[in-house]
Amino acid sequence: MANSEKNLEKPNKLIHIYPGLKILFLLSIAEAAVLCTCIYLIAKYENLTLYEAFYMAMITVFTVGYGDITPQTVPGQKTVILLVVTGVGYVSFFSSMLISTLVEGKILQLWSDITMERKISRLKNHVIVCGIGRTGSAAMKRLYREGIPCVGIDINENICRTMREKGFLTLVGEATDDNVLEKAGIKHASSVIATLPDDGANILITMAAKDLNKNTRVVARVDKPENVKRLKRAGADWVTVLGQTAGMQLAMAASKPVTSNFIQDFLNKYSLKLEELKIEENSELAYKEIRSLNLRQKYGIHIIAIIRDNQTLINPKATEKMLPGDIAIMFGTPEELEKVEFIQGISCPLQT
Repeated sequence: MANSEKNLEKPNKLIHIYPGLKILFLLSIAEAAVLCTCIYLIAKYENLTLYEAFYMAMITVFTVGYGDITPQTVPGQKTVILLVVTGVGYVSFFSSMLISTLVEGKILQLWSDITMERKISRLKNHVIVCGIGRTGSAAMKRLYREGIPCVGIDINENICRTMREKGFLTLVGEATDDNVLEKAGIKHASSVIATLPDDGANILITMAAKDLNKNTRVVARVDKPENVKRLKRAGADWVTVLGQTAGMQLAMAASKPVTSNFIQDFLNKYSLKLEELKIEENSELAYKEIRSLNLRQKYGIHIIAIIRDNQTLINPKATEKMLPGDIAIMFGTPEELEKVEFIQGISCPLQT
């Protein structure tokens, strides 16, 4: 979306988000015009200075009525009648509308939305979760445990509010809308997770995300296996068929219960995690055999796989050399993996 279109949204935020604020704004402009006109007419008909006319208008509008200045001419009296009807009515309506807005929490909600968008605008290398249903909310909670910043998008305002109360960043809107994706920081996001129950919507999200940021990684779910190829063609980097994944987990739980329980505990209970780190050209790990790195002794971690030229070396041999461009999948505690990230020439492959 063009910058000019983005800039148009900011000045209108206070007016268009809530109809009550728009009504108050327009009514205030109209009342200001009526008030200025009445002040001029009172000064003209009653032979008063503008300050005296302004003073008279104020004590009339706010129903003070000291009586020290009263209209003496018929045109002046008619002008004061108009001022009473419009001015007093405006003050009463404005007060009741403002109190109603505050009671309903609209102002506080508006401030919350503005604060939320400011926090989101400062994010870098974060993950955007499109759809905060059961799948999306589970993904956000997992990202939180991993220490990865994320933003959730959902059309359901209640779901977004519930997640915000739990400390998550959320936006209300259509995840297929370019404007919403831009507000979520798509241009600085490392990944997008498309979890909507509609395969067509996930395809649109994938296309929009890749169009706005070709370097972002898009992972998506589908309900129908035949849509996997369509999502791949749309630009998705990784696709899972929701029913098949659940079916495989159920089969493992039935046939290998101990292994299944271990995997569940590994993901949810134990303070262990997997991390993927890229070996740069200047890395002190480059061109060295795994056994000579002593990663287990120094940091307490294990290399369980190496991704090289789109090929996966599972459980690499101790004599395997680490090469620039390799992505090493490491296993250990968060504290141990954090130490490895400070090794020179190690980077996150998803950072943009």
